[in-house]
Amino acid sequence: MNINNAPHLFLARRENNPLREHIIVNTRQAKHFPSEPASSIALFESLGVKLAQDGRAQKPTVVIAFAETATAIGAVVSGYFHDCFFVTTTRETLPDWATALTFQEQHSHARQHFLCVRDEDAFRRAAQVFLVDDEFTTGNTALNLKNALDGCLAPGCTIYAASLAASSESMERFREAGVVPVTLTLTDDITNKAEPDRFSPDRECTPRSADECVRFNAISDQRLGVNADSFLAETRGFCAQLADEIPETPGGTLEVIGTEEFCYAPLLLGKMLSEKFAKTAVHCTTRSPMLPCETGRSGFELPRPGEYPMTNRVKLPSVYDPARTVYLYNSQPCDLSIIVTDAEFPDENALRALCGAAGGRKVMVVSFRGKRLLSSYDRSDAELLLTDITGRMQPLSPAERERLIQSGRHYSELLPEEYEPSPAYLREYENGLAVWAKSVADAVRTVAEAIWAEKGRRAVLVSLARAGTPVGVLIKRYIRAKYGVSLPHYSVSIIIDRGIDRRAMEYILARHSADGIQFIDGWTGKGMITRTLRKALEAFPLYEYGVGRDKLDRMCEIAVLADPAGLCRLCGTHDDILIPSACLNSVVSGLFSRTVLNELIAPEDFHGAAHFANLEGSDRTLDLVSAIEAQMTYGSAELPPMPEGNGLAETRRIAAEFGVSDIKLVKPSIGEATRVLLRRVPRLILLRDIGSPLTRHLVELAAEKGVEVREYPLKNYRACGIIKVMSDV
Repeated sequence: MNINNAPHLFLARRENNPLREHIIVNTRQAKHFPSEPASSIALFESLGVKLAQDGRAQKPTVVIAFAETATAIGAVVSGYFHDCFFVTTTRETLPDWATALTFQEQHSHARQHFLCVRDEDAFRRAAQVFLVDDEFTTGNTALNLKNALDGCLAPGCTIYAASLAASSESMERFREAGVVPVTLTLTDDITNKAEPDRFSPDRECTPRSADECVRFNAISDQRLGVNADSFLAETRGFCAQLADEIPETPGGTLEVIGTEEFCYAPLLLGKMLSEKFAKTAVHCTTRSPMLPCETGRSGFELPRPGEYPMTNRVKLPSVYDPARTVYLYNSQPCDLSIIVTDAEFPDENALRALCGAAGGRKVMVVSFRGKRLLSSYDRSDAELLLTDITGRMQPLSPAERERLIQSGRHYSELLPEEYEPSPAYLREYENGLAVWAKSVADAVRTVAEAIWAEKGRRAVLVSLARAGTPVGVLIKRYIRAKYGVSLPHYSVSIIIDRGIDRRAMEYILARHSADGIQFIDGWTGKGMITRTLRKALEAFPLYEYGVGRDKLDRMCEIAVLADPAGLCRLCGTHDDILIPSACLNSVVSGLFSRTVLNELIAPEDFHGAAHFANLEGSDRTLDLVSAIEAQMTYGSAELPPMPEGNGLAETRRIAAEFGVSDIKLVKPSIGEATRVLLRRVPRLILLRDIGSPLTRHLVELAAEKGVEVREYPLKNYRACGIIKVMSDV
């Protein structure tokens, strides 16, 4: 078929690309050209119908869509297969734990592509793989990926090259290579170049802020591979939720803009909203540089045959990486522009520039990963699965918070006040770090070696926020330094009486095998967190992820550095050592708060936390990690033998002796006693040896707060804090 018989296909001149002078612009693709979304989806669906014929819909399938242009096409196509794993190639940097293939797109301005194959089982059990692109000219890129996939697929797996348009040359090359080509349109004998005499300068725009921002916590990331049904359902759910909230605008015009590789959600949202507006168009920013010419159509009108398609261009910094240049084409004045992105932390200046380039009188930004919490941890060290509630809650003083807790409010509903530590206490913290750093480093080695021995490369570190997070960072760094493997590490919320964050668990299980998960915390007090975890996992539908009752016990195990309670097999020591991150709240824990679960947290959200930017001057998070890392040795280690009995009996004895009716008010261990002084209203601090340099920071902090310190014959623990009953105050 001649391209002139496909009225939605046009040619545009590439800028500064000697390898390929022109690019095919599909005015129904919703990528480079603003397209009517229903027409775009109908076009993609026609490809899906064609691919799913002859019983192929029932076979185990992998759909791989090429970035940037085919990500939405692949998403629609994946919905036509009943057992489908969907993944897109990407030019973005993947997480360092992701297993990736690298291949080339020789003619492109950005040649290097990555394909994440972390879910090797999905590839090995596939009966068919569809390589999906908008168009194939030579087929080189698809063949490069096909070669890169050698060894990943089962014998007999059929590879298809599927596209909206393709040349006869590419079709023949595919057949010669054993790849089955499927296309909707042939592009031979292209004559419609519509070469302008003169190209136009870039349109200048004034950066602006969005009028409204909407944020979601999406689980799915097509760059890492997803179950197609789950991915499509989640995207539909978020888009429907948003579409319901946007008022109908009869006679109005709407522009939806995606960002680079994130194309499907903007397209689906545009389709859902098209009934509320007279005209709706969807397009995306792109890395593709094409020259514009002001001779085409205006507004939302399509170009006529023979016209040049790109009428204006804005050059922008990328919201993912402001050092990278992207382009937005043919944006026109409209009533509302909606920018839809999955940039986790979009660059603020780049986002303002994009808002300025949009044509809407009103601009809305929708982020599919926009509720994530900032922290001072390096993102290569930990991924925080926490919703940002900064500025949405009033922090409470220890006394006020304690009164509310003891009157019936759950502690997770309240945000503790945090403050800069005094110079005197900072000196004691530094002394404590110097005293305990070697012991902590040795405990890290012991735990890390045990995790590696039992799980190896399949291990997934899941630290319990906040105390477990620096421990997870240290374990990850140890394994990376000794074994050269960067394990995934997530920080999630667990709350006594409320359980572990289900949404965070779903996020992790969408990316990793359940039998690789290793929960991590700092220390044990009475074992409440261990019991909370078990209860939560017993109620969680782990069978959906291949975890039977026989594997539950091992999955419920928490690895800790210090286990004075005598409850954890996976521990560095059963001695009550100080984990220095207990000493300073957020300023040694990434500058984020205790986790929160209250009315601010929607069902689709992770548990929440606040970022204390006002304490940046006191932040010692990375200093703490570096100080302990400097003491690490990388030899073998054995887990300490389990002690006889446990600390719960001792805790009950202390409660009885001091007339405490609620055992929750007794907090044994150095770490828990420190927390009592920092966050609660203490009645008394008990120390095994009041003159010991190992607990001197507790003496200093108690003196600051006017709290009695008493020597007491503790057995399992070096320290214990008793919280004051507020009705006695």
